[in-house]
Amino acid sequence: MKGFYWTRHPDGPFATLIRISTTYLNPEADDLESLQRLAKRENHEAMRTFKAELREAIMDPDQVPEEELWRHVQYKDDGTEAFLRRLWRDLYGDEPVDAPERA
Repeated sequence: MKGFYWTRHPDGPFATLIRISTTYLNPEADDLESLQRLAKRENHEAMRTFKAELREAIMDPDQVPEEELWRHVQYKDDGTEAFLRRLWRDLYGDEPVDAPERA
C-alpha cells in the first residue's frame, strides 16, 4: 500500500481517527500526552471529528479498517476494540462513550 490511508481515502471511514492516532501514537512518536492535551481543546474541529469517529468506532469496531490503524499505531492491546476503548479512557476518562455531543 502506497501512502497513508487518509491521503488515499480522504473521505473514507475513520480517516481523521486514523490520521491523528498515527500522528501521535505511532511507535516513533508515542506522544499520548500531547494527544491528551489536544483532546481537551473542544473548539478544535479535527478533534471534534476525531472524538466522533472514535465514539463511532467503539460502538461498531467491525467498521474500522483495522489493518490501517494497526499498521501505523501498532498497539499491543488485545484487538482493535480493546485499543479503541483504552484510547477513549486515556483521552476522555470516565465520560460515557454514548454521551451526547455538546453543541
